[in-house]
Amino acid sequence: MTKEQLRDIMRRKRRALTQEEIFSHSRKIREQLFMIGCIKSANTVCTFLSAFKEPDTTEIIRLLLKSNKRVAVPVTDEKSITLSLSYIDSMENLTRGAYGIYEPSAICPADIRDVDAVLVPALAFDRKGGRMGFGKGYYDKLLTEKDCVKIGLCYDFQLFDKIPTEPHDVMMNIIITEKEILEVGN
Repeated sequence: MTKEQLRDIMRRKRRALTQEEIFSHSRKIREQLFMIGCIKSANTVCTFLSAFKEPDTTEIIRLLLKSNKRVAVPVTDEKSITLSLSYIDSMENLTRGAYGIYEPSAICPADIRDVDAVLVPALAFDRKGGRMGFGKGYYDKLLTEKDCVKIGLCYDFQLFDKIPTEPHDVMMNIIITEKEILEVGN
């Protein structure tokens, strides 16, 4: 199966999720996330703001902030095909940015070098830490700038034994689904 075929299948499966399924799976993913040591000990966590029926990060962000952790979120620059980071201190004052994904209305620049762990979305992951996004390489570019813990969040149906990857694809250290925590190292 090609990357594009797999992307198409994963998009369709995510679109088919009900709000109840997203809520239930996201709650389980969140519970698993807060059990791992690198999140407990992190001072600064970078997380995506959920879109397109991805696992919901809203409550994750609230809990991180409540735990006095700094939270950074991606800001997309479509022209350079890069992500920069901005700190947020609540789920307020967000506006739709590139691709319809929420971003902070006012940017408070954050540096990836200050991040202890990054929560990463994808269309698919594999059990070796491979990640397949939408194909533009935004996260690969961001994640090569810092050697921090990379945690993929996905639904169980998005986790495969092997997916097609390229040499430039950044590997995950941990993948969390509603059913398991998979530590893949690196």
